[in-house]
Amino acid sequence: MSPAPITPDAAASASPPALLPPLPNAMKSPTPQNFDDIFHKKFMDIIQHFRENPHTGPLTQKDRKEFIDRAYYQTDDVYFGRRPLTDHEIKMRALTKVFYKVLAEEPWSDEWIRPHDVERKLSRFEMHKDSAALAAQHGIHTPREAIAAARSAVITPAQIALAQADPKLRTPRGPWDDIEIIYIPGTVSSHATNAIDRNSTYPISVSSVAWILQTHICRDMTRPFAMANKFVTCADTEELSKLRKFACNICDYAPHLLDNDNISLLIVLLILTRSEICKRFENNGIRIEGSTISHRRAECMKQKLGWKNADDRKPFDNVAQEFQTRVKNACFPAPRAHRNPPRKQARKSSTSATPATPPIGYYASPQIRHPENIPYPVNSGINIPAPKFPMNFHYPGPHLLEPAMPRDDNVNGNTTIKVPPVVALAEQTNDIGSSGTEPMDLS
Repeated sequence: MSPAPITPDAAASASPPALLPPLPNAMKSPTPQNFDDIFHKKFMDIIQHFRENPHTGPLTQKDRKEFIDRAYYQTDDVYFGRRPLTDHEIKMRALTKVFYKVLAEEPWSDEWIRPHDVERKLSRFEMHKDSAALAAQHGIHTPREAIAAARSAVITPAQIALAQADPKLRTPRGPWDDIEIIYIPGTVSSHATNAIDRNSTYPISVSSVAWILQTHICRDMTRPFAMANKFVTCADTEELSKLRKFACNICDYAPHLLDNDNISLLIVLLILTRSEICKRFENNGIRIEGSTISHRRAECMKQKLGWKNADDRKPFDNVAQEFQTRVKNACFPAPRAHRNPPRKQARKSSTSATPATPPIGYYASPQIRHPENIPYPVNSGINIPAPKFPMNFHYPGPHLLEPAMPRDDNVNGNTTIKVPPVVALAEQTNDIGSSGTEPMDLS
């Protein structure tokens, strides 16, 4: 039996299904709005489902990493994936992915320290030749064992505070300050690795490496989204200085965290520039080119985060550039420019080139007296010139100033001016000795 045909009129007259009434607010489950809260809820759901499955074994480190990645991608899809994003949210999304990868991989653990017999072209630690005998006395033969032993003996900040309060509670540091290792960077071949001069590389004590790993800024991190927001918006000078010190300590004492398979490389590249990293390596006797750092960075982003092209890496690069500028301004502020620089004091001379200026200030008005026996006023002040007195003296005419020349009037009426004769200054004589041909007789 076939169903009755549906006519257009019947389809048009069909009433819509009745909608269920909305649940009251008291019956709705609270939906977290923060990224970290959403992640925590999804992560705990995954853990609970894992524990309820009777076929699963104990939770391993590999399972934990997989569950964090799964919960992150679910949270990212809910929080960022269903709406258009602003520039700030794009930056936050990129950095949140980085810090959740740090949370999953725990780069401060000992498993990221490569063994001493790893492939020759990979970077690794080696025992310093002067520390091999001391390490052997304590049953240590590899750098990885030495760092692990030093981490177990690291003095915590709480113990440091107790030691400062009571010197009797001071814990001995052991031999870990004296056992030293050196970092050998990765090269293109085993021949190039063997050619590295071990004596020029600055040795590092295993206690220093252990301290940097124990005080990693992400080791106690529980809210990666909040950590990402800190890097995007932080402007506090003290906090920026601490972050720069952390990055510099990694370059100096834990350089293995800057390998291409360690996510901490991206954390350091958020704080320091590529040239700053290469310079610190060079100061420690480790030669690494800037292109090597760029290659490690690109490889780490590709393998860890799936960023394969420049567009994928652009949000991270923008945050790094802005944050490095803030760190530079906080740690190395530029000198302030003076708008009105101090004028140079004029050189004083014993003889003044300009006339003296009159004194400036308040002075009493001049006093003018009118004595009875003087018909004109007399100035008694010092700053008003005296009145001009009438000056009556005889000025001779121009005819009196011409010199008179002697004249002689002739009978014919002609006037002759007499000129005095020229007097000879010396007359010629014929005396002996008056010429060069007739010398003087001196006998």
